[in-house]
Amino acid sequence: MTQLRPSSLPKLKACGQFESAPKTSEAAERGLKLDAALRSAWETGVVPPLVQTDAIAVAWALDKILQLSNGMFVTMVEDQCKIEISALNGYVGTADAICLRGAWHADLKTGQIYDYEAQMAAYALGLMEETGFDVWVAYLLFADQQKLISHAFTRKMAQEVVDKVLANVGTAPTPNEYCNWCAKSLTCEARVDGAAKAMLVLGNNVPAAQDTGFLEMISDPDRLSLFLARCKIFDDFREAAEAKARELLTAGESVPGWKLGTPRARKTVDLFELWSACPEVNAGQMLKVAGSISLKDAQQVVDKVPDHLVQVTYSKAPLQQSK
Repeated sequence: MTQLRPSSLPKLKACGQFESAPKTSEAAERGLKLDAALRSAWETGVVPPLVQTDAIAVAWALDKILQLSNGMFVTMVEDQCKIEISALNGYVGTADAICLRGAWHADLKTGQIYDYEAQMAAYALGLMEETGFDVWVAYLLFADQQKLISHAFTRKMAQEVVDKVLANVGTAPTPNEYCNWCAKSLTCEARVDGAAKAMLVLGNNVPAAQDTGFLEMISDPDRLSLFLARCKIFDDFREAAEAKARELLTAGESVPGWKLGTPRARKTVDLFELWSACPEVNAGQMLKVAGSISLKDAQQVVDKVPDHLVQVTYSKAPLQQSK
């Protein structure tokens, strides 16, 4: 296995066979872009030009770091945020912000909220070794959810967290929420086995139209749970197969029984530009046709949205697999 990176520790905690995929995902690229934007904003005091959602995320993270600093010096210069981690054979990680006086560091996270305790423990361990401190705090800035999560470590606690992950390296594969980020996602024995079994919960292949076995199966909570878990794995393989089919068809090759359909075109008009170009149009009527916007977007326009104007609707509750 290649040298362990701090960012791989949360994944290795979940599965001892994790190996980072060679390609950088769109989500990871966005994370790097917002990381650079946050560093720039800290130095200049101005958030760089970004799409609205990204700008809001960076502005929130910037404000949180300002609050955490409480007047103390904080560096976000990349070269000054390097951390040598002896527990990972001297690998050098990079935090997003470090406050030596306050004995803390901060890391910007985009996308979903995951368990990053092991990565933060490695950073904290390296910083405590460097500074001689015995206590360190790691702040995780989940910018999309605008949520701050902190982890306080002693040296012993941080070392135990890292050691526990290292002890898990090389153990049997375990399907988990990080599987799609792994280089072995489509070859992992545990996942391939799960995909092969996804439609075999009944023990007689895919149920025929007159077969009541499927209905009996979903009436059994334990078997239903197993079926859903295996279907989730199978979906990953289906998506990979669909991506490959699109690639082949786009290249002009044949995939018997399949073809590329016509992409849906969606035509849009920017309301502000429309109003500027057509001043004779009644702005009130235009806004009425446009319909509702999210409360979060409305709060970018006015400081306080009157409570009686806020309409609340609920989507169907998502089905999530519990730990």
